[in-house]
Amino acid sequence: MGLEASQLLRDQVADDARPLSVSLPMERVGSIDWLRVLAAVGIVWFHTEGAPYRQIGYAGLPVFLLIFFSLITIRSTADPALGFLRRRWDRLLKPWLFWSVLYGALRLAKAVCLRDAGSFQEMLSFETILMGTHVHLWYLPYAFGSGFLVYWVNRRTAQIDHTIAAFAATGIGLLLLIVHALGLSTGRWVRPLPQWEFGLAAVPLGFAIGRCLMVPARRTQQFLLSTISLTTLATTATLSAICRSSSAIPYMLAVMLVCLAYGRRTNNSVIVALLAPLTFGVYLIHPLIDYGLRQLITSEQHCAAFIGLTVCLSGLVTLALMRTPVRRFV
Repeated sequence: MGLEASQLLRDQVADDARPLSVSLPMERVGSIDWLRVLAAVGIVWFHTEGAPYRQIGYAGLPVFLLIFFSLITIRSTADPALGFLRRRWDRLLKPWLFWSVLYGALRLAKAVCLRDAGSFQEMLSFETILMGTHVHLWYLPYAFGSGFLVYWVNRRTAQIDHTIAAFAATGIGLLLLIVHALGLSTGRWVRPLPQWEFGLAAVPLGFAIGRCLMVPARRTQQFLLSTISLTTLATTATLSAICRSSSAIPYMLAVMLVCLAYGRRTNNSVIVALLAPLTFGVYLIHPLIDYGLRQLITSEQHCAAFIGLTVCLSGLVTLALMRTPVRRFV
């Protein structure tokens, strides 16, 4: 799920036709590429049955969300709304429709073979309309809607001081994180509403990180990013100590990693630059690879090998698809 971040990074570095509020140095692009690759591995790790410390792997999801929202924020506020929506439609909703059809066809074929009437009913349910035909596809329509919200808020607050905007957004994000960690909002919601609720805190936090990057002074940027990291760490530690809640840990890890990637320069790696564009496809394809491998390997007994094989095979399939007309969907 490198997702939209890949396209946005290419736009930021290479496309001079669209003015930007701020440009990312190549060293920072390299740092974000490293992080996207690690996040893709983390998501596969989380989805692997029986894998230990899956909560750590789940940090990959807020990593992608934080990168996505921060990159939207640092784009020019003069970017037309229709152009923004058109690009997000091409990059998010078209792949969502394509993969929903594919996963739906596979589920339908399996239901016919097993004569499972329940699967037919699930495919016609309300959650399928919101999520798609596989649970991991919830991310794409969510990113489309929440991404436009970040774009709209960023335009409306363009005249507000970046530091003030960043602190205010951080406060909102941490409040949403507390609500999530205390389990005050989910109840018995149907999917994908719990997943959407989990992603809510990333919207203001990603916006806050983006506004930090728009501050001209490098030292001020680093100070603000450090402040966001430390306040998230303190909030998570407090929740863990008082409420014994560990559900905020993925966010703590994600915020600290993203702020570190933006705040520190990393030498570019040719290999990582080649791998990073595959992460979107890895996210979309890995459930299919996971299902196939589970017919051959017991994931609980060979966890590390299973995760590594799933990531590598998903990447290879993505690379192959990028050489076909299907490349627009990966």
